[in-house]
Amino acid sequence: MAKRLIILSLATTFLAVGCVAFPEDGGYYDGRYDDRHDRNYGSGYDYRYERERDRQRWEYQQRQNRLELERKKRELERRQWQQNHQKQSEWERKKREQQHQSEQGKRIAEQKRNNPSNWERKSVNLNANVSNSSVKR
Repeated sequence: MAKRLIILSLATTFLAVGCVAFPEDGGYYDGRYDDRHDRNYGSGYDYRYERERDRQRWEYQQRQNRLELERKKRELERRQWQQNHQKQSEWERKKREQQHQSEQGKRIAEQKRNNPSNWERKSVNLNANVSNSSVKR
């Protein structure tokens, strides 16, 4: 009697654990898993939701790609603008330097024309001294 009671309690325990572990499953059939609860593979599965998610994912990716391209385009335009601005600044600086040099050259030439050189002054002074000394005698 004690044996029957122990066997009956063990059988009840195994059955109870099996029912709790797999309450909805109909058990195993021919060693294969019953896939009626798998959503993606069921015959009655509505693929509209999956297609909608795929479409949303695709739109999001397209939007991200477009934003990345626009960012790269703005960066390229900014770099080109900086390069053009730098070239223009360099060109204007060189132009100012050339104007400054030409003005300096004109001033020096004008000074040479207006002021006799030291050599010319010495020769003029020597001639004047010679003529003054000859007049005094």
